Amino acid sequence: MIQEHFNMSCGQTELTPACKRTIGRDVIPIYYPPLWEMEREALSLWKEFLGTQNDVIIVFGTGTSGVEASLNSILEPGDRFLVARNGMFGEIMSCMVEAAGGVAVRLPFPIGHPVSPEVVADALAKDPSIKGVGVVHGETSVGITNPIEELAAVARKHGVLFLVDAISSFGSEELHVDEWGIDLCIVNGQKCLGAPQGNTFVSVSPRAWKAMDARKTRIRGFYMNLRACQDYLTMVSAESQNWAAGKNQVEFSLREAPHPASPSFVLMQGIWASLVAMKEEGLAPCIARHETAGRAVRAAVKAMNLDYLCREERYADHAVTAILLPDGIGDYQIRRHLYDHYGVILGDGNMASWDVYKKEVGRSYVRVGTMGEAARFSKVLYAVFALGMALVDLGAKVDVTRAARAVQTTYGFGGSRS
Repeated sequence: MIQEHFNMSCGQTELTPACKRTIGRDVIPIYYPPLWEMEREALSLWKEFLGTQNDVIIVFGTGTSGVEASLNSILEPGDRFLVARNGMFGEIMSCMVEAAGGVAVRLPFPIGHPVSPEVVADALAKDPSIKGVGVVHGETSVGITNPIEELAAVARKHGVLFLVDAISSFGSEELHVDEWGIDLCIVNGQKCLGAPQGNTFVSVSPRAWKAMDARKTRIRGFYMNLRACQDYLTMVSAESQNWAAGKNQVEFSLREAPHPASPSFVLMQGIWASLVAMKEEGLAPCIARHETAGRAVRAAVKAMNLDYLCREERYADHAVTAILLPDGIGDYQIRRHLYDHYGVILGDGNMASWDVYKKEVGRSYVRVGTMGEAARFSKVLYAVFALGMALVDLGAKVDVTRAARAVQTTYGFGGSRS
C-alpha cells in the first residue's frame, strides 16, 4: 500500500505549509494574550476577505456548528424558514431548521442545476410568513455554485433574512457580504483556506442581531448560540484591557455566557497562519488559482468522454467537480483502487446514498476537490492521470494522455503553474 497520499478530497483538505509550521509551536493557555491577539487578527482578516463591516463571531466547532448556531439564534418555535436546496448540504440545512424548532420550507431544485432566484422570489411572494431564506453557496455534494448575489437581492426585496453557507466556497468564489446584503454568512478554514477543522466564523448583520433582540423566547441551546459566542468576544476584549492595565478596571455585562465552549489555542494558531498566508497570496489570486484548477479538471473529464453533475458551466464549482463514473464502476471501487495503487484521495459520491436523492442521481460518482493546496498544477495533473489510469485498470476505455494534455492546455505552457 502507498504510504504517502495526494489529498484531492473535498475536506478536510491538506493543511497549508504555514499552518503546519505554526500548529507545532508551544501551546499558551487560552486566558493569556497570545490567543486574544491571534483571534483579533483573524477576525480582522475575515472581515477584510468577506468585505464586511458586520460583526464576525467565532463558533467553536466545525462548519455545521456555525450554520446551526445561526439558525438556532434567529428562529423561534414555529418560524417558517425557506431552504433553497440542490444538494446534500442544503438538505442538511433543512434538518437544522427543524432541530431549531422552526418549520423548514424546502424548495428543491433538480440535481445538477443551480438555485433559481425567480423560483425563490415566487415562493416568497406566495408565503409572506417566511422569516428567512438559506442557501449553500458552493454545494460540494454536486459541484455547483449558487447565484448568491441575485438570491440576496430577492431576500432583500421581500424583507426576509438571508443566510449563506459559504464554508466550501470561501477562497474559491467571489463573495461580498455587505455589497450583496448577506445577513448571516458562515465560513470555515477546513476547505479552501487549508486550515484545521474546529473553528467556524459567522458574519452577523445588524438586521440579524435585531431579529435576535426581537425574540419572544430565549435562544434554544447554550453552545449553539450566537449571543453566547458574542459574549465570549466581549469578555476577551475586557480581559485584554485588564491585562494591559495590570488590574481589573473594565466591567462588562453578558447576555448569555462568557464560555459557550473552550477555545483551542492550537486550532486558532492554524487558522490564523492560513489567513495570513492568504493575505500574502492575495484573495483575488487565490480565487483565480481555484478557478483555473476547476476548469482544468472539467477539461480533463471531457477529454476522457466522461461527464460531471453540473449541467451549466457558469455555475460549475471551482473547488469540486462531481464526476459521473462509467457503468459498472462504483464509488467505493474506484476510490479504494486510487487510494491503494496511486495514493490519491477523492471525495465520495455521498448524494447517491441518500434516499431523497438516490433516484435523481441514478449513477455512481466521485468528487475531485481542487481546494486550497490541491488547487495547484502538479496536484491537479497527477490526480487526473491517476484517475484515468485507475479507470483503465478497472476496464474503462478512457484516453489518459488526452486528459493530461487538457490539464496542461488549461494552465498554458510557459505560464505560471502554481
